[in-house]
Amino acid sequence: MKKHNSALIAIAVMVATVVMPSCNFKSSFSVETGDSISINDSIASTDTLWNDSVQTVFFDTHFGATAQEVVENFSQHGLLLLEDLSDDDALVFGHKSEYYAFGGMQWANLTVNLNNGKFYNISFYTPRDTKEEALADFNNVVANVGKKYRLTDFDPQDSTIYAFKRAYTKSQYIASVICYSYSDDDNKTCYTTSLDYTDTLLRSQPPAEL
Repeated sequence: MKKHNSALIAIAVMVATVVMPSCNFKSSFSVETGDSISINDSIASTDTLWNDSVQTVFFDTHFGATAQEVVENFSQHGLLLLEDLSDDDALVFGHKSEYYAFGGMQWANLTVNLNNGKFYNISFYTPRDTKEEALADFNNVVANVGKKYRLTDFDPQDSTIYAFKRAYTKSQYIASVICYSYSDDDNKTCYTTSLDYTDTLLRSQPPAEL
């Protein structure tokens, strides 16, 4: 698979029917994967709300699947790999339509993150031009996800993150709803809300020996 230094995501490159957001998203950037901030997964306290489980299968694909399995399974759901924006660590997908559905919500973009070639994180997101739009998305996602999981407020102490809630389990799986800002390659400040699911054990595994 092709390696790329550019972190921009432009969904419009896939097919003419897909609309490019005015804010370009960094394909390798994910708050939950730790690329932006250092997130401590062990912040559990007496205020933590626990869940028996969170989702670990997405578009017929389990955490731990290979990149090939992810691409093949996702394609069956209309999600097509954007090779020019993907690399060995992050698979960026676009859809045949402008938006796609997941969890009863509509999303524009999707990134799967890999460690040692294994699927450990999935991030659903829609770039916005204003903080207000992103926060409105956050409230909608929290209202929807909150019907399924008990969410704990999370304070990452980062000025670029405006709202953060997480669904904890007593296993390695977590789900997060995060509203934050980032700068694209044109130094424009953009905003988004993402819904992330993560296998923290797969994420933390050391690189495989060659």
